[in-house]
Amino acid sequence: MLVKKKQIKLINNLLAGIGIITLGIIIVIGSTSMYTKIVNLFVYVFIIYGISKLINFILNKKIIRNSQTLFSVIINILLGIVMLLFPKIPLSILPIIFSIYLFFNSIVKFINYYILKEVNLKSRFKSLFFSLFFLIFSFFFLLYPIEELDLFIMIIGIYCLILGINKVLEFVTDLLSEKFKLEIRRKLKITLPAFYEAFMPLNELNLINKNKLKEDNKNSEKSDLLVFIHLSNYGFNKFGHMDIMFEDKIYSYGNYDPSSLKLFNTIGDGVLFTIKNQKLKYIKFCIETSKKTIIEYGIKLTEKEKNNIRNRLNKIIEYTYKWEPNAEHDKKNKFKYKEYASKLYVKTKANFYKFKTSEYKKYFVLGTNCSYFTDQLLRNYVFDVLKLVGIISPGTYLEYLDENYRKNSKVISKKIYTKENIGELCVEDKK
Repeated sequence: MLVKKKQIKLINNLLAGIGIITLGIIIVIGSTSMYTKIVNLFVYVFIIYGISKLINFILNKKIIRNSQTLFSVIINILLGIVMLLFPKIPLSILPIIFSIYLFFNSIVKFINYYILKEVNLKSRFKSLFFSLFFLIFSFFFLLYPIEELDLFIMIIGIYCLILGINKVLEFVTDLLSEKFKLEIRRKLKITLPAFYEAFMPLNELNLINKNKLKEDNKNSEKSDLLVFIHLSNYGFNKFGHMDIMFEDKIYSYGNYDPSSLKLFNTIGDGVLFTIKNQKLKYIKFCIETSKKTIIEYGIKLTEKEKNNIRNRLNKIIEYTYKWEPNAEHDKKNKFKYKEYASKLYVKTKANFYKFKTSEYKKYFVLGTNCSYFTDQLLRNYVFDVLKLVGIISPGTYLEYLDENYRKNSKVISKKIYTKENIGELCVEDKK
């Protein structure tokens, strides 16, 4: 059975790679003419589908006839007619959307630059460069969507080619020895678009809830590092959160001081908390307090990698000073405070720290966030670069860790903690 699964995975990677490469070549060669044909096809699909629904609405007495159904029918027909009468509009829609996406990235990078400028870090110039780079290209596609259509299609085609080649190379590495596999895979990773990765935690949560998944350990080896991916259906938590546990201590970075929040709660003081020897209590707290599901990935490290992480953590801690949430500051009335940091302190006696300087002084939800903190700890020490440019989200790491878990890599275990199984898993772990 395992042999068959492996063979299916090998063939799947090869066929997917060839398919995506072929699509990339067709897109690059076909350019605007192909895109125009696809758009024209959608024009007639909208009109035919709309007319079909209208006839069904008039003649079929069994369907529900209400204003909502009629509105849907009319919108389909009107959309098709507008696209037919004004062909330049649908041709320019995707470049304009791409322009807005680039402009959004430009703003994110500029905010990152401003935050890093406050602590006088040289890395701010990289953020400024990419901010201007994204801004310039966003204006190109916004002001001249039709004229720059060929360039936009070329970008999509090249991305498909890179993605397809990456899949074929994965197929090739699967045929090599384990030593070469691990070495090459670390260099091959091509990440998915940031907007897709951002929703991966929510998609994963829906998958867990649907299939009632629990745990899946490849072997009985003890992990040296644990990465926790937090999943939730509520608020900003939909985009996930992540923290790590190393040598029996949990490290979590975020904004845990609500009084410092600004810009629609996206920027605030960076706060690091640590919890010693209380993994299960912390996980149970997260599940009960924030209605989360947590995926735990266990990672095997070499002695050199352990030392690298120790040194990096010690260096980060050097820039911190002790900060007390309300419940720690006012221990006599600690139960009256309801903000997250106070509740966590009461439950686990967590230690909280703010930063005197360094890139972590200011937290930014789309920049210096929990994923960035984890990435700076593990990048080049455990894993190679996940993203050269763009937003690192919990979804970036979720996709990366899950993919590596299914292969022979450092990721050796996966466990899922839910509201339904937390009690059972706590008993098992204590044993």
